[in-house]
Amino acid sequence: MYARRRNPTLELIPKDPVLPLTLIDVRASCFSYPWHHHPDLELTLVIQGRGLRYVGDSIKEFESGDLCLIGAGTPHCWLSEPISGRPVRAMVLQFPSHVFGSGFLDLQVARPIRDLFEQAERGLSLNGQLNSRVADRMQSVFLPRRSPLDRLGQLLQLLADIAQSKEYSILSLSTITQPESPSQVATMRRTLAYVHENATRDISQRDAARLAGLSPAGFSRFFSRHFGKPFVAYVAEVRVGQACRLLLEDELGIAEIAERAGFNNLANFNRRFRLLKGVTPSEYRRMARTMSPGE
Repeated sequence: MYARRRNPTLELIPKDPVLPLTLIDVRASCFSYPWHHHPDLELTLVIQGRGLRYVGDSIKEFESGDLCLIGAGTPHCWLSEPISGRPVRAMVLQFPSHVFGSGFLDLQVARPIRDLFEQAERGLSLNGQLNSRVADRMQSVFLPRRSPLDRLGQLLQLLADIAQSKEYSILSLSTITQPESPSQVATMRRTLAYVHENATRDISQRDAARLAGLSPAGFSRFFSRHFGKPFVAYVAEVRVGQACRLLLEDELGIAEIAERAGFNNLANFNRRFRLLKGVTPSEYRRMARTMSPGE
């Protein structure tokens, strides 16, 4: 499963001395971002890689080309398995809401961008032609020859494109309560690590509560408040996400995939899968292969 491993190598282009932008070129054997949040908004473009993406209470599979706008304070992370000979890469652009000046968002003309920033608090996944346009422009921002003014202009144009296109999906069903202290952040990270190291095996909410240093009732409240859903539902989504990867990458039978993903009951697996994906595992595999190039 998605266990804790060596941190990815980050190629950091320092903040421009003139503009409050941070550009990060991530190159690693796998994505192992910890569950975290920060005061800046973030655009993340996956150049190469596949795994599970977590934004607020959303758990979704991602693959190369995945592009998301994450709002200020919204908890998120990307996780993947290391595969020999298949490194991962992502471009990450972070910026504060006041990147265009303290009064910019108060202007009537900037209202679409102000509204976009509010929607991004639940995480936005860019789709279709919008995805292609913004990905091209975002990669252009990373070109070394770009001047500070060029980078600012490119950022404004891509945000305007997103705000006016609406060709995106909202990820999180609700705004997740942010941790109030470093100890809560540490508890959330330990909990997430425990889930992803054990989801394909027997997993216990009581053990997770013990790891978090909370009573079972206290842990139940803590988990729902900070992860947006009950522990059992969260684990089921992680397992279904793992099953999706196996359905796409392996020729295993459905029953074996269910077992490898952590379900000890095929009927429960099929029910959970259909509930979350809207199709059966077999239909999911068939549809994904139909849409894949070269299939």
